[in-house]
Amino acid sequence: MSSLNSDPGSFIISTNISSPSPLINIVFTQSFYGNRVTIPCLRTKNMRFRSIFLQYIMPQMLLLGFAFMNTWFPKYTFVFIIVYIIVFGAIMYETGKKTFKGRAKDLEEIKKGNRIYKAKATEVRQLMANDPLFVSEMKWQLITTFMPFISLLIIWLMFSTLKDLLVRGEAGSLEMFIGYAILYETFFAVSLVTKIYQKIVAKRKGYSALMVLNDYIVTERGIYSERGGGITLKFPLKAKRIICDDKRNLIDIDVVQESPFAGKTIMRVRLYSKKVNDLCNKLKSRITIEES
Repeated sequence: MSSLNSDPGSFIISTNISSPSPLINIVFTQSFYGNRVTIPCLRTKNMRFRSIFLQYIMPQMLLLGFAFMNTWFPKYTFVFIIVYIIVFGAIMYETGKKTFKGRAKDLEEIKKGNRIYKAKATEVRQLMANDPLFVSEMKWQLITTFMPFISLLIIWLMFSTLKDLLVRGEAGSLEMFIGYAILYETFFAVSLVTKIYQKIVAKRKGYSALMVLNDYIVTERGIYSERGGGITLKFPLKAKRIICDDKRNLIDIDVVQESPFAGKTIMRVRLYSKKVNDLCNKLKSRITIEES
């Protein structure tokens, strides 16, 4: 799933946060992006297991659950969906609450550090407008962003036809269950193809999502947006790479994220600045580059 963060302190188009389940995509977007995000840089076996479970195992369990309810308890299918949304929403609420608390703690600590650099929104907008590659970068971001919506449209158009083809009213219960299972697995496959495409694009570009901070402050302890939106980066920061381009007046920091819903992704955080070389030297001493 993809999302456009409308917070005034940051501009983000994410291209690789979708789950293979279309229903999960919808609920995830509505629940998760109501909170501010602190980018995590941890890789644990527990996180990887949760990622596999939430992206693949749980959707398979749900698909079989929907097939079972449609076959033997069709009147209660809607109730099953409502219960699922409530449970999944509760999980997302708890996850978002913990994330928000962690970010608030980091933000308070970062603000205590001595200020190194401050970029105002007017300065960033001017540099962004003069960046010759910015529009083309956003073009590909938008394409990958809308891919999940296209897959949902395909699923919606295919539903009636596939249901009539796979699920026949005169069929026995077992045959009907298998038909529903194949129907839902087809939708899962469509979403999975979309996700694979997004991963291929992300691999070619070198990152999964681009976040341009419209205004930001760098202190000795981290980076944050003055308006309180967007992300919080606490030093020392682990990153995949840091790119300093004085011709485009920007610094790109590729931060490794580990999310239970998207697995391992790379968030490219962009800082536009009129003093790229000076700021870059100060950041490099506070950023640890992870080995591939």
